[in-house]
Amino acid sequence: MKDRGAGKERNGEAAAVAISGALLSAFWAAQAVSLFGDRLNNFSLVALVNRFSKDPSLQLSGIYAAMYLPVFLLAPAAGVVVDRLNKRWVLAATDLARGLLVLLIPAAFAATGSFIPVMAVVFLVASGNLLFLPAKSGFLPEIVPPEKLVRVNSILWIAGIAGVIGGFLGGGIIFDYFSWKACFYLDGATYLISASLLTAIALRLPRGPQPAPRAGPAGESALAGFWRSAAEGLAEIRGNRSLAAPLVVQSLIFFGAGGFSVLAVVMIGGVSKEGSSMGLAAAGLSAGAGMAAGSLLAHRLGRNAGRPAEGALFLLFAPAAAAVALSSSLAPVCVGMFTAGLAATPLFVISESQLQERIPEGLRGRVFALREVLTRSLFLASSFLMSFLGRATGKGALLILLGLFLAISGLIRVFLSGSTDTDNDN
Repeated sequence: MKDRGAGKERNGEAAAVAISGALLSAFWAAQAVSLFGDRLNNFSLVALVNRFSKDPSLQLSGIYAAMYLPVFLLAPAAGVVVDRLNKRWVLAATDLARGLLVLLIPAAFAATGSFIPVMAVVFLVASGNLLFLPAKSGFLPEIVPPEKLVRVNSILWIAGIAGVIGGFLGGGIIFDYFSWKACFYLDGATYLISASLLTAIALRLPRGPQPAPRAGPAGESALAGFWRSAAEGLAEIRGNRSLAAPLVVQSLIFFGAGGFSVLAVVMIGGVSKEGSSMGLAAAGLSAGAGMAAGSLLAHRLGRNAGRPAEGALFLLFAPAAAAVALSSSLAPVCVGMFTAGLAATPLFVISESQLQERIPEGLRGRVFALREVLTRSLFLASSFLMSFLGRATGKGALLILLGLFLAISGLIRVFLSGSTDTDNDN
């Protein structure tokens, strides 16, 4: 019996490898197109705010609030929905909805001249993101064995890099030389293309066994069962100690990204040609190049990267922030953005792979949705905090302090952890 069980397990692993190998290219292409849409959408919103808002930092904080408010309102529900539905179809449907919504932005802003309808559309798109991201994180370990997660996540991260490069370079050219409306039209089209690719993948992928929902008390109502299911995700985070280390790493990354997003934009604008978005495009391309290098580094470090490597990566945030903050030209800004991308990517890819491996299969949607609550809350809090503090003090000095905070906090996390990630995995 034992041999038969082991044989079934080996066959399952072989099937997972075969599935991921056959469809990885198509999935990579879908992710590249979808992430290009994400980055182009982000770029287009930032460029729109920079051109038409009287107070870009404050307006960006408002955009981010609309972007992350669904996380606080809908995350428990989104996690339960993702766990109960087929994740491949969740991915296809949400990209379709996001594409149609983004196409509404040009008409909404042109008709009103106000950012309020834009923020409403951003809220709805973000609601789709809240389904898409947990479904994507939960879907991958269903078709990829644990020992290959870092490798596959690194490969898929390249799709994100392609999206960053394409979004910022293409967005800068289109915004400056065509029109801001064209940016959003292209953005909507990319989501629709991705939805088509994901639909084709969903149709080709064999239907695997779906995790059975956990049985609740007899006579439990549907609503009570829904909230019990949501609570199970929180209980897993609180009770599974192996999730703490990767969640702390991702929390620090998102807190830093929130501050960078409002402070670095001002620094980039100060060294860019007036009225042009190409400085922003160059900074984004530099971050993408750093992410590419970081993805290769993550692949080399693997799933068991130890504390010294993690500490060294966190230390890089300090010089990265200083390079952006102290610059009087675009070149040092690009160096700083490259360094930030190089540091953040391995930290995120490895911690994401650890989460995918350690979360039980039937709880992945809920846990990843609650992860979104944690990380997006920190991103939003940081963006508002840095926006308001930047009015009272120099934004450059504040950015340097943020880099030091990330470096020191990361080192504290590394040296106070009871064991290395290798120990956790063994």
